[in-house]
Amino acid sequence: MKNKIEKEFTRAELADYLQKLAEQLRSGGIESDGRNWSVPDQLTAKITHKEKKGRIETKLKWRWSTLEDYNSEERKEIAQWQDSFKTVKKRLAAAFKELDMAARSGNMPDEKTLSAFIDDSNAMAAFAEPEWHEAMNTYMDHLKNLRHAVENNQLEVVAHELRDLRAGMRACHRDFK
Repeated sequence: MKNKIEKEFTRAELADYLQKLAEQLRSGGIESDGRNWSVPDQLTAKITHKEKKGRIETKLKWRWSTLEDYNSEERKEIAQWQDSFKTVKKRLAAAFKELDMAARSGNMPDEKTLSAFIDDSNAMAAFAEPEWHEAMNTYMDHLKNLRHAVENNQLEVVAHELRDLRAGMRACHRDFK
């Protein structure tokens, strides 16, 4: 679920919207996308307020687990997905680190590590939410280029593709976390 609002508000309209949101938080429940979510007493929040070159930008972000709002079967399915996703993500990170270290040392990545990285990348693509597809397609294109560069013993291209993959992963984590 993603509910993103980006529109022009008057000062009063924005204040009214934020006040309504504050009232929902105080009451312990938020309505979004036609669904009601429980809000725990403790949650993690990040508030950023900065002025730069004549413009002020404020970001408000908070998070908490919504597992309590699901029935036990749905909760079990979500927990399994999270565990599997985290496992693949950890393996991907470890394999990427090995590939990157080899390239930075002036060596071609070994086939076993590259194959594991490709397999885990394909597994990650299977987890992709619809809003990730464009970023995932770009990632997979760089992965093909990496495979081709390794097969053709092109170390400079390998290093370039690893940099592009790293940048793509960072952007994904920033945008879709």
